[in-house]
Amino acid sequence: MPGEVRFDMFEGEVTHEGDRCSFEVLLTRAGNDDPALQAIAGIVHDIELKDAEFGREEATGIASLIAGICAANPQDEQRLAHGGPIFDNLY
Repeated sequence: MPGEVRFDMFEGEVTHEGDRCSFEVLLTRAGNDDPALQAIAGIVHDIELKDAEFGREEATGIASLIAGICAANPQDEQRLAHGGPIFDNLY
């Protein structure tokens, strides 16, 4: 689709780079250094890369919430509708 940006997928425009997850890459490219978003990026990194680089205690619980949402909602639109508010509230 014209103008769409592929995120966090093979050969996507925004994906992992080096030891950074896609969300970290997105924030860097956007020049966004908002402390709240940087903290969320650390959580996402720890969940996605499973390396505990940032040692975010919240990562395990949030990963469980997201896994539950994914298990209960097969469609991406549903997953976004339920998962988005979790990250909105973290912010």
